[in-house]
Amino acid sequence: MIGVVGLDHHRAPMAVRERLAFVEESLGEALEALRGVEALSEVVILSTCNRTEIYGAGPSWPEARQVIEAFLARYYLAGGPAAPGAAARAAAGQSVPIGMQGLLSRYLIREEELAAARHLFQVAAGLRSMQVGESEILGQVKEALTLASRAGTVGEELHALFTTALRLGKRARTETDIARVDASIGRAAVDLARDALGGLAGRSVLLIGAGRTNQLCARLLRAEGARRLILANRTAETAREVARALGAEAASLGSLAELIPQVQLIISATAAPHTVLSAATVAQACEGRHAPLVILDLAVPRDVEESAGLLPSVCLYTIDALQGEGERGGRAGDLERVGQVVEEAVLELHRWQQVRKVAPAIAALRQHVDASQRSELARALAQLEHLDAHDREVVRQFGQRMVDKMFHHLVSRVRAIAQDEPADAVIDLMMRLFAVPPTPTMLAASRPLQAVPSTVSLASSRARGQRQTPPKPAGRRRYR
Repeated sequence: MIGVVGLDHHRAPMAVRERLAFVEESLGEALEALRGVEALSEVVILSTCNRTEIYGAGPSWPEARQVIEAFLARYYLAGGPAAPGAAARAAAGQSVPIGMQGLLSRYLIREEELAAARHLFQVAAGLRSMQVGESEILGQVKEALTLASRAGTVGEELHALFTTALRLGKRARTETDIARVDASIGRAAVDLARDALGGLAGRSVLLIGAGRTNQLCARLLRAEGARRLILANRTAETAREVARALGAEAASLGSLAELIPQVQLIISATAAPHTVLSAATVAQACEGRHAPLVILDLAVPRDVEESAGLLPSVCLYTIDALQGEGERGGRAGDLERVGQVVEEAVLELHRWQQVRKVAPAIAALRQHVDASQRSELARALAQLEHLDAHDREVVRQFGQRMVDKMFHHLVSRVRAIAQDEPADAVIDLMMRLFAVPPTPTMLAASRPLQAVPSTVSLASSRARGQRQTPPKPAGRRRYR
């Protein structure tokens, strides 16, 4: 069974999200820690500036969900990404105070089976983003799958789920105009800065962090007429390389106090697990300042100390202030079409799950057929002792080809039926028709799937008769 536990900007405030974010170091620790948990056979963690979601697969989703929720609570108590080793300590298994579980519970998203798939598909399509339709999330979904694959925490089920989500995300952006509207965190940040400063033409801007968000912001700021861009980064070489590509000046994080008096706008978007710009540094740099200083903190966890916003002439905005910037206007048709694409992807995954359920029965039937073929071949050859070796091989190949062709046709029909019928009913029918003795694996696989919601059923009626290609996880054997 698959499911997801997590939180996003729709449900949880910044103070909670930043304690449950995973930066590069803690993400690796978390995957490593959860890989050894018996209730979880597969794990993928999607952590962005607006969401932290842990997708899992295991024999019992209720047990897996409890493990993930307890892990998140311990990670929160351990200090989150700002505390080195917090993910490893969170996996230690110490008890979690009931009050803490209740505190986090109100913010958590909990979905399982097809509802969890639909949630991820909506995320990949950009429907659950702060800026609806933004394209960055698709790369983040791909990166989450890649990191989990490297950590060895991805198996057949989550591989199918995430590869389907990636195909869906690309399709949504190809078949609709949802991503052709300039919808991104960078665009919303620059729009907010322009409104706050009364225009950006001739302004000087300090960009802290050399990642994708600030690179986009730099290009948009140039288009708005910003006069001077300064890019400060932890790694000097990276700062110089990115600044050169953007036509900006490179600087070190150690020079922030000297740079702040020279700018009217600061945009900070790093992946640091701790504060990058303290209130004391801002206060020192703004001493005697009368012109407004706008600071946009786009990082989660936050880069800028919250109390910096209390200083005179300083206007501090976090990423939550961008919600509502660049709204959905005029895209109702695109959103409806993307919703249809999501439901078609849910149907595709549902059908693949159905076929996967009957795979043990197909394998058992093949063993049964092969055993019968070998027995009959031996009996026939015993009566044809006068044949030479060549003729005996012709007889053997004839029998094998006949069985293979008949079995290929049979399996094709079983798979086609399994896409639209409950797996347990298909397995029961196979047992009755072919007298295949049930194995423990077959009986476990025949557990009925969660009912498909009506939106999928509607798509099924439209798509019935069309051959749909199920997800193809790596290493899956196909009988021909």
